[in-house]
Amino acid sequence: MKGEISDSDGHGPLDSDELFYALSNAGRRTVLFHLRQHRVATLDELVDVLTAASTKEGSADDNTHVHSSLLHSHLPLLEDRGLLTYDPDEQIVESTSLHGTVGAWLDLAVRQQLQYERTVDADARTDDEGIAVLLVDDEPGLPETIGGYIERENDDIEVTTAASTLEAVSTLEEASFDCVVSDYQMPAISGLDFLKAVREQDVDLPFIVFTAKGSERVASEAIATGVTDYVQKDPDPEQFDVLVERIRKAVTSG
Repeated sequence: MKGEISDSDGHGPLDSDELFYALSNAGRRTVLFHLRQHRVATLDELVDVLTAASTKEGSADDNTHVHSSLLHSHLPLLEDRGLLTYDPDEQIVESTSLHGTVGAWLDLAVRQQLQYERTVDADARTDDEGIAVLLVDDEPGLPETIGGYIERENDDIEVTTAASTLEAVSTLEEASFDCVVSDYQMPAISGLDFLKAVREQDVDLPFIVFTAKGSERVASEAIATGVTDYVQKDPDPEQFDVLVERIRKAVTSG
């Protein structure tokens, strides 16, 4: 007998096979995830979102093709499954059942898609392309100093810097990295809270805590949260070399 997935919003149970089919398409997942975040969207807004997503994936579908697929394929199927409603007169799309268990399945599908994309990016990276590192530290000028030293001494490592965890989160959404190196104590979101956020999206991305806040408590917290490695920060360039060794080890071990 087919399984049924209940929804906490009061809608009838959904057939699991139908839900899995609805979530099997990247375009439909993109539409639903956007509606899960915003609840309501115009048709043109969804066309723009899907066009941007296709460009990011390398297919670069034009707006006309995206509009046709959305209007004649994705929206009718998702509306038939009771996941959204579409008003053709107002050209407004509204979510109806994207919370509770259905929302959890959608989040899982999106996380798996992101993980797959990261895996494909990693497999496509050649040895000549080297190692891409995101370095996060709020101390003015320090990440640029560390990153500059690492790149001068290591031709195969490219360092992108972020001055806050909020900037780092945005950077991770826009690009792929082989390793994240983060300070521990930063305003707004600490390095360990940033680590938790990264682990929710990618459990395998190497993450190194690089901080002057050296203590058993910090180390144990980092390990418990899923840190890949822990390196003491020091202004001595020799410590930067230690960091490079740990980055290489983390990337090759992963």
